[in-house]
Amino acid sequence: MNTLNELITVFSVELTRRLRSRFFIAGLLIGVVGIALFVELPNLLSKTIITRIVLVGEPRVTSQAKLLLDRDFSVVATERTIGTPTVADLNSRHADGVVQFVRAGSGLRLIVYAKDPNALRAVSLRRDLVELNLQLATNASAAHVKSLLEIPVDVHVVGSKFKTAEQSEAALGVAYALLIVLYLLILLNGQSVMTSVAEEKTSRIAELLVASVRPTSLLVAKVGASMVLALIQMATWISVAVFFSTLSPPPATQSSGLGTSSDFAFFALSSISVGDVVAFVVFFLLGFFQTAMLFAAVGALINRTEDVGTMSYPVLMPTLAGFFIATSALAVPDAAYVKITSFIPMLSTYVMFERIVASTVPFWQILVAVVLNVIALWGIAVVAGKLYRVGMLLYGRAPSFAQVWKVLRT
Repeated sequence: MNTLNELITVFSVELTRRLRSRFFIAGLLIGVVGIALFVELPNLLSKTIITRIVLVGEPRVTSQAKLLLDRDFSVVATERTIGTPTVADLNSRHADGVVQFVRAGSGLRLIVYAKDPNALRAVSLRRDLVELNLQLATNASAAHVKSLLEIPVDVHVVGSKFKTAEQSEAALGVAYALLIVLYLLILLNGQSVMTSVAEEKTSRIAELLVASVRPTSLLVAKVGASMVLALIQMATWISVAVFFSTLSPPPATQSSGLGTSSDFAFFALSSISVGDVVAFVVFFLLGFFQTAMLFAAVGALINRTEDVGTMSYPVLMPTLAGFFIATSALAVPDAAYVKITSFIPMLSTYVMFERIVASTVPFWQILVAVVLNVIALWGIAVVAGKLYRVGMLLYGRAPSFAQVWKVLRT
């Protein structure tokens, strides 16, 4: 009972102290702003980088070309003739370039004048105007040419959890965003545990704490409080992402037929199943406790705060490796190296989650990965508890490898 009371007391004190911390509040707000910018950035960029052009040629041609070029450019004016334009001419028309249409045989030839040739790529112009060129070359109606270009394609899904390409793209986009959230929550809060432990030890507060509270209770309470803070950050960041995604969909989906921006947000979120959400929570908790306990144990071995960065590298490496492998898992979820790493503790926190979202993973594989991570968590907890205890009791010098090995063997 005393142990439970100690645990509750330390947990509540640690949680209250961290909640009131200016660093936590600042980090939470910075995360909110960052998530909002991440969601809105494609829309902001699409409004600033759109290329404004003037079309020059026969009115019958430029009027049809304008409708086709509006997919990728902003047509600010159409003119029948123009001389060789100068920068002053373009500026006076508030344009980035001029596209002149010249009849060449039965088709079209384009003459382009641009401030930035990269903004008026030939491949984009060809793609947009191929319909018009075919119409002029064949003397067919616009409707007939359009019907010929729109080749019927029947897609039959074989062994995929997604019914359409749009659903797959939306789900993978949300999965990538969740992967970033998962990585940041585990890494930032795990490091905050290590920093907190190191500060307490180097300021000799640890001596007072250890004298009145068991080291194990301190360790569990610190990790538990940090987990609650991570859940608060998770709920806040995801809520902000959902809110801003309902305001305006990414530019690529504006004309995708999904309807309003709210329809897009619902479509994207509905592409993630309940099982995917459960997998996210389960692997987040497993990965968080594994990483946070290791960070706490490392923090207890530190005697100088300037050593925090160096001592954190061994824990950072598997976290970074898991993140980068999981990123590639979105594209090749069935690759051999992806399947193998999805069972390795600390790596599978990220890799197995992305496999679950990107493909159909047999339930037994998910169960094996969870069991292996639970076993690893138990082993990490035992090792971290011993290292934390010996580290907190030694002040002024770091424990030697012989002392650490002796503690781990007991």
